[in-house]
Order: sequence, then structure tokens, then C-alpha cells
Amino acid sequence: MIPISFSDTLLKNNIQISIAAMEITDFNITSDIYDLNPILSDIKSELKSKYTINNIKEDPIIAKYRKFYWNQLNIDPTKIRPASEALIRRILKNQKIPKISSFVDAYNWASAASLIPMGAYDIDTFDYPVIFRLTAKNEKFTPIGKEAKVLPPNTLIISDKNGEILSQYPYRDSKLSMVTKNSKNIILIACGVPGISKNQLFFALNRTKNHLEFLRNKEVINFKLNELEYFTLL
Repeated sequence: MIPISFSDTLLKNNIQISIAAMEITDFNITSDIYDLNPILSDIKSELKSKYTINNIKEDPIIAKYRKFYWNQLNIDPTKIRPASEALIRRILKNQKIPKISSFVDAYNWASAASLIPMGAYDIDTFDYPVIFRLTAKNEKFTPIGKEAKVLPPNTLIISDKNGEILSQYPYRDSKLSMVTKNSKNIILIACGVPGISKNQLFFALNRTKNHLEFLRNKEVINFKLNELEYFTLL
């Protein structure tokens, strides 16, 4: 079992979350040249057939993450959007989505297809267990692409056993544990909030799995997958 735990302070503060996780081991990039367009075209077409810029916020899944942002994170989701919604909005606007890497693109587009935010962490950069908890005073966090900052007390985070912050749940991850081209062992976490089901979280991970297997069949990557696991505080 993936070593994951929840701090008692979450329930004491009425924070209810659930996650699904998948470990990818022996990950190896065998080619820097890859093309996910056959998959991406289908995702784009499906999203554009269902949503517009004006109605995406009304989708039941998106609405649950927006509510969580407002009520639990004190974040205005009209200014800082859940990651999956932000990506979908770019797709609906026909904006270019930059290629990042075979692995990151695989799970980002799975996030768009499922509407579920996900985060990926290089297991070799931190020490298990992964702990979901609230920050104490003066805890420093360096998001990917941002300067280090001190988080306010009682910020919902993911950390390792040494207190290193891996993510500000569920919307931005740490530079410390980010997946790079040299990452060999990865944990992918689908982030749930109240109203999001186990099946919806597993759907997001399975979409990622399908994308990764497509790339493996194209001889872009090699990897091993462990069983999907579900953890809940709901």
C-alpha cells in the first residue's frame, strides 16, 4: 500500500478530502519526440461539444472544486482557477497548450478530460509517508515556476515525513518534488473534494494510464504501474 496519511487536524477543521493515487516505477524516457495529437484531438472535440466559456463553471464537477476553493481555501476561483478548469478554458478559447514532457502532458490532458485536478511527485526527492495536513507558522513553500513564499498557518498541504511541502492542495505543486526528465519513480495523485466520487478519481488516473500506455506503444517511454489506491476523509 502507498504510505499516505491524513492529519487529525483536517477533520477537526471540517476539511473533508479524498484522493486516488497511482505509483509509476522504473519510468524511462526513450525518446524526446512524441505526438499525443490523436488523443488530444478527441479530448478537444469532446470538451467543445459539451462546454462553452460561459457554462463550464456550471458543470457539477467544476462547481464542487470552485466551492472547495471558496469555503476551504479562501481562494477566489474566478481569479485562481482549479487546474483542470484553467486548462479546459484554454482549450475552449483555442489557445495553444505548450508541450511540457511526455509524462506531464499525459496527466495534464487526462485532467482536462476528467475535469479532475491531479499532481505528480518524484518519489526519489522526498521521504514517505505522504501526509495531508495543515501548515504551522512560518512554513516555506516554493511552487513550480514561482519564488519561495511563507504560507499562512492552517493552509492545506501535502508534505513528506520530514515536513517538506510537496503541494498546496489541490492547485499547485512544489519545485522540490516536480517530475523531470530524470524522474524514475513517480506518484500521481487525483485530488478529490466533497462530492467527488472514488470512480471519478479513478477515471482520471485511468485516463492517464491510457495516455502513458499509448506513448509506451509508440516507444516513447517505458514504465511499470502499481494498482490504483483510494484514500478518504469524507
